[in-house]
Amino acid sequence: MVPVSIKLSAPGGVAIRWSDGHTSTYSYAYLRRRCPCAICRDTPPVVKTEPDPFPILGKGPIAATGATPIGHYAIQFHWNDGHADGIYSYSYLREICPSEEFRGAKTP
Repeated sequence: MVPVSIKLSAPGGVAIRWSDGHTSTYSYAYLRRRCPCAICRDTPPVVKTEPDPFPILGKGPIAATGATPIGHYAIQFHWNDGHADGIYSYSYLREICPSEEFRGAKTP
């Protein structure tokens, strides 16, 4: 399965429309917590999801600030917490799809 479109600022987070017609929507926090880089696998990140009561002191809730395609097989997200090491393969993104519809389709 390959993405037909990827929207970083879709309602709810990142939306990926797949070549089979399925659309996956991932919240920023969901993706950031599942960063596949070695550092995050060893020590999962603490992800801020609520607005900062003192915005001048923090960066607010986690959000993607950009992304870089990696060949024809992956995407690398850039996060507002400064992290950008994780390379999310398209197969990994499809595997972690939070959609109830897709989870039901994966089970035998």
